[in-house]
Amino acid sequence: MYYVARSIVTRADVAVVGDDLVPMPLREGRHGQMFSPYGMLPSLAALPFFSAGALLAAGAPVEVYEYLTRFGVSLMNAPVTAATGALLGGFVRSLGYRRRAGWLAALSFGMATLAWPYARTFFSEPLAGLLLLIAVERAYAARSKVGRQALLASGLAAGALLATRIAAGVAIPLLGLYVAVTVYLRHRAGSPPSTGQYPGSSGTARSGESLLSAGLWLLALVPGGVLVAGYNWIRFGNPFASGYGSEAQAFTTPLMNGLSGLLLSPGKSLFLYAPATVLALPGLLLLWRRRRAEAAVLALLAAVHVVLYARWHAWDGGGVWGPRLLLPIVPLLLALAAPLFDRVALHANAALISVATGALLVIGVVNALAGVLVNPGVYLNTEIPLRQIYFNPADSPLLAHWRILADRLRARYGSGQCVLGDGFYYPEARDSLLPRMTGHYGAMTCAGTGLVRIRLDIRDDRPADAPPGQPVLELEGQHFVLRQGTGSRVRVLVPSGATLTLRANTFAQTISGTERRRFIGVQVRELHAVDARGVRLPLSDAAIEPPPASPRYRWGWYFVPTVRHTTDLWPGYLLRSEVGRVRRLLVALLIVGPALAAGGAGALLLFGGVHKAGRTNRMVAL
Repeated sequence: MYYVARSIVTRADVAVVGDDLVPMPLREGRHGQMFSPYGMLPSLAALPFFSAGALLAAGAPVEVYEYLTRFGVSLMNAPVTAATGALLGGFVRSLGYRRRAGWLAALSFGMATLAWPYARTFFSEPLAGLLLLIAVERAYAARSKVGRQALLASGLAAGALLATRIAAGVAIPLLGLYVAVTVYLRHRAGSPPSTGQYPGSSGTARSGESLLSAGLWLLALVPGGVLVAGYNWIRFGNPFASGYGSEAQAFTTPLMNGLSGLLLSPGKSLFLYAPATVLALPGLLLLWRRRRAEAAVLALLAAVHVVLYARWHAWDGGGVWGPRLLLPIVPLLLALAAPLFDRVALHANAALISVATGALLVIGVVNALAGVLVNPGVYLNTEIPLRQIYFNPADSPLLAHWRILADRLRARYGSGQCVLGDGFYYPEARDSLLPRMTGHYGAMTCAGTGLVRIRLDIRDDRPADAPPGQPVLELEGQHFVLRQGTGSRVRVLVPSGATLTLRANTFAQTISGTERRRFIGVQVRELHAVDARGVRLPLSDAAIEPPPASPRYRWGWYFVPTVRHTTDLWPGYLLRSEVGRVRRLLVALLIVGPALAAGGAGALLLFGGVHKAGRTNRMVAL
């Protein structure tokens, strides 16, 4: 989807071309060109974000362009997720529940489910979830307010689902049935049609109004369908060829296997990655007493998605965080939980419900943070089999990510050790942290009791055609020139916690057996450190190696296990990128400015609503 957006911006085309691409599931289409099989709408929605990144990268090298445009499109799902939470809160309110219940549902979605980790990605599921919720909420609004505009918005969102994820089309028949039912119920109740007529109008007029309303919803599906058909025609010369033709035969997983994986497995269960969805079942029973049509459509939409993906051969959604494919139904399940959220907001005779809901939300926040602070790709790129990760509780990412984070923090900030830090490449031997190469620099820190005696064995061996290394050791502002072309054995006495930095001119080295290159400086063969008590300080690995020389492999630097980022947060990545100070500041403003504006608006809504509710309660009391 990223490459489609890039092709549109740079070439005014949707074909994916270039020799710097990582392997992707492309399909051959018209004129022998390669096309993405994924939906068109996410790439279109990302165009402003891609363009913002490209604008910031103007005049910069290709690696900066790659970084900033990828960073730009990764920002798209943050406002999409926020909008989903806001709409969910409003939907809960419109169903007849308290404002606090709406806020609780919205915040539960944004902070206590897998929506938070996916808000940092460019997957299509967050957008599909927003469109699905719009389709349901607007259809309900049309029933309660008798508005054609609401029906039009519902149909447009339902049609756009097809252009986002072709599999999301399973929702359209159910949405259409719900619209038909609501139109019928309105006709039967004799509700005032939007033309200005009132109860008591002729049945013929009401029937005509109902047919017009249903036809309007169906007509609103057309733009999404035209976008899908046109995109298919451009790619494959056939409006019905989506590129997923082979996937039609891929629903091979036994249903119970897929259901157990999506709902019960410790590594993929929806109820672990979004614990508040457990409340949907009792919420369904309570909502059924008040609004049967809405309870039914929400439950059926969730069920059909679960069954569909449980049968798919890749029910797990790939090597990703939790049940990715079920993310679009999380807002629907939390809407079903609205009666429970309302009882918590009421604070009356609901102590058990409040405690249970609070516990689920705390667990949800903890689990979501695990997916935010550690990039899921790090753990999933280890040698542990995926089936073991999914079905062995001890190997679940929900636990493993916290172990990884604790290990990273201990390796970087633990006392009584020497830390190999920024600028070092991965070890050259599996069973030892040394020897290893630096990039243009490599930082080391030794923390013990009192002064620390350090002995370093450094090698500056390089090819004859490589530039001179000119290696230098920096310590507290002082520079010590080392030998070139041979080795240096250095002995220094440093304060505990002082940083030693090796710097050298780099040369390009091709990694054996691959086409990848890296720029290396010198090799550290030995580091021996003893503190004032005579205790030898062990080595600790907190190395963050330089990004790969080729932009083709730059994407992998963020989640390979050998790169030990303390946390996998984009601001941390940004500080270690090569975009320069000015661009870093501009990117920071791009993030912080809208975040502060959104936070301020949310605070005004929240506290304004609280004060308004307080005034209303006082008036009622008087």
